[in-house]
Amino acid sequence: MYRGDSLILLLLSVFIIGWLLYRFRFWLMAPPKGRPAIDPDPEVPATAAVELLEFSGYEVLTGKRRIPIQIQVNDRELLESRLFIDHFAAEEEKLYVVKVARDRKPLDWTGSGLRDQLLVYQLLYPEAEGILYVDPRQKTIEKIRFDVPEEESRTS
Repeated sequence: MYRGDSLILLLLSVFIIGWLLYRFRFWLMAPPKGRPAIDPDPEVPATAAVELLEFSGYEVLTGKRRIPIQIQVNDRELLESRLFIDHFAAEEEKLYVVKVARDRKPLDWTGSGLRDQLLVYQLLYPEAEGILYVDPRQKTIEKIRFDVPEEESRTS
C-alpha cells in the first residue's frame, strides 16, 4: 500500500456509510407502495353508482363508511359530528374515495367549492389517488385530485 491509500479508503468508507444511511432514511420516509390497507367489504350493495363504477373499470371495495368526529372547543365543549364516504374504489393499483352526487347538496364546480366540499377526503386518506365524484343520473364520473405542496415549498 502506498502512503495515502489508507486515507482514501477511510474517506471512501465514510462516504459509502453516509450514502447508505441517507438511502435508508429515504426508504423509511417513502409512502408505501401498492394498494393501501382499506378492508374491503365482503359484499357491496348494487346501486346505480356501483354499477356505473364497475362498468367504467373500477373495482368497488366498500359500501358506505361512517367516520365519527369529536370536536373540542376551548378545552371544554365537546361536539360530535360524522363524515360519510360513499365507497372506496380501485383502478389498477390506485385507490379512490368515492362521493355520490346528491340532489340536496349539489357540488359547486369552482376551485373553492371543490376544496370546501372534497379536500377533507384527500387529507383524511392521503394514500388515495383522488376523489371520484359519481353522478348516476347523468352517468358521469369525475376524477378530482388535489395537489398540495409540501411544507418546505410553501411561501408565506
